[in-house]
Amino acid sequence: MRTRLASFCAGAVVVVVLAACGGLQPEDPAQALREGGAAMAKLKTVSATLTFTKGTVTFQTFTLVKAAARLRLPTDSDTTYTVRKQDVQFALEVIITGGHVYLRPPFSSYSELTGADAGLIPDLAKLFEVQGGLPAIIPAGVSPKYLGADKVGDVDSHKVEATFTASQIHSMLPQLNSSGDVDAVLWIGGSDHLIRKAVLSGLFGDNGTASSVEVDLSGFNAAVTISPPPVP
Repeated sequence: MRTRLASFCAGAVVVVVLAACGGLQPEDPAQALREGGAAMAKLKTVSATLTFTKGTVTFQTFTLVKAAARLRLPTDSDTTYTVRKQDVQFALEVIITGGHVYLRPPFSSYSELTGADAGLIPDLAKLFEVQGGLPAIIPAGVSPKYLGADKVGDVDSHKVEATFTASQIHSMLPQLNSSGDVDAVLWIGGSDHLIRKAVLSGLFGDNGTASSVEVDLSGFNAAVTISPPPVP
């Protein structure tokens, strides 16, 4: 009797301690990825910031440093690209809406890009395409590992690592041309399953060099208005 009572009390103490600690309980990493992909597929608007933390990725002779975007899915975006050319760093503003691409260099007004010039501009809305973007690619991660629970801001999140092929990453953002598999660590909200943060590392820098990019997501389904800019 005493042994049973002691075991019962010990179990009760464990339950009380776990309840007091709160937080997320471990989750199957593959399930977390599936839930994350499904949640991202339902987004209507989102804010995304991409920060290149290692290596260089170049487009139109500019080295990408950072991109901050407001997106109205599936196709519209208002993005400020921080770029560097030689030792000078400056911002390029890009609006993509209604199938048109508008660019504003420093100290200039907006102009519309067409043809090949428009195609060279990174389109961050592609990150969220249902077929080739995060909703489709995230659940397809290989060898997922659960790294624990973590907070992003004030949101309890599952931290999961997985591997993705070069073609999968390229389908999300054509400017990322990796010469090998890409490692990704993702922070997936425990309650809503939305991806708050991702860090991608692989050989997608210029000339196949090692590079890393951090993606921070927020403003899920907030009000976003994107209109064509005035063009002279």
